[in-house]
This record gives sequence, structure tokens and C-alpha cells, in this order.
Amino acid sequence: MTDREETLRRWRSGEQRLYPVATTRPDLYKSVIGVVRAVADHLAAVPDLDALLTTFRNTDRDAELDAAGVSRLDLSPEIDLDMVRDAAYQVRARELEVRASAERTETAIRRARAAGEPTAVIWAEGERDLWPPYRRVEMSLATGRAVAVTTEMDPDTMMPRYAVESLELDPETGAVASDEVLAPRREFTDPEEWRAAAAELRRTLLNP
Repeated sequence: MTDREETLRRWRSGEQRLYPVATTRPDLYKSVIGVVRAVADHLAAVPDLDALLTTFRNTDRDAELDAAGVSRLDLSPEIDLDMVRDAAYQVRARELEVRASAERTETAIRRARAAGEPTAVIWAEGERDLWPPYRRVEMSLATGRAVAVTTEMDPDTMMPRYAVESLELDPETGAVASDEVLAPRREFTDPEEWRAAAAELRRTLLNP
């Protein structure tokens, strides 16, 4: 595991360790969450994940808490300050990923429109459609109707499971525009049946 991966894992773990506190000590949890939010807000000017990792490595914990306006003298000695700091970085990392995802989507839409394409692939994960994790979302630029195809690992069989569904998105931003189900999610174990179902949805929903 690289230093980057280890740090990201540490942040996720810090946030996850907060949840048991909520059930056993609601009063303490409220205080902890306030500190997490204060530190995450302090990190609001950090522009991307690489910069966030650099900030974490190069900043002293106590100095960072002071800069975020957190008075350590007012905190319960039961609070694990390292865990709180890790959780705050995870909150900010998630905010940055949401923003980056939105920017990638808007760029894909803008480029497709400039090229005169009728659709845009606004999300793509994985290189091989038959092996998880894989997800591809293609959207009509005219209507916002989108077809999503997904390959996931079935935990019961440890074999790939294939799915296809249709979403209604905002054609300008790619954000979810409606809770209405255009075509319910269907799952397959046969990849050829899955591909055929996806092709049919594209034909009926994405064609002008």
C-alpha cells in the first residue's frame, strides 16, 4: 500500500470510528461533530485531493485545531483528537470528490455538445465491461435521459453480476433531475442478455 493509499484509508477509518460514539455517548458525539465540521471548514480553501494530502502531511495537528478556532482546553479528554482530525480530512476529501465529479461531468457534456454529438458519456469507471467494478452512464443531450450499465461482484457467488437502468438527469449538468424511474433496474448473470437489454434501452431512450 502506498503512502497515499494508507493516508486515505486512515481518513476513512477515522470517520467510521465516530459512529459508535453516536450510539454510546450522544453528548460527546455532538461535541466531536462540531470539531470535525470546524476543521473541515478550515480546509475549505484546499483546492484538490493532492493539496489536501500535502496539507495533512505538513501541518501540525494542534496548530491546525487552533487555526480552525477549536479550543482544545474546552474539549473532553475522552475525545481522540487524531481521530477527529482524520474524520475532518475525510469530510473534505469527499467534498472535493463531489466537486471534481461534477466538473468532469460538465466538461464531458460541453465537449459532446461542441462536437455535435447527440449523447455524452458522463461517467465511466473501469476498463472492461465484463469485470467489476465497471459503470458507464450515457446521457441524451437533448432530453437528459440516461442509461447506466454496471458490473458488480455478487458477494454470494463471487461472480460478476450485470445491471442496467435508466435515469432522468439535467441535460446541462448531469445531476439527477427526477426520482421518476424511466426503466427499472434489471440484473443479469448472462453478459450477452445484459448487453442486448442495454442496447435496447439506448435505442429507445437516447435516440433523437
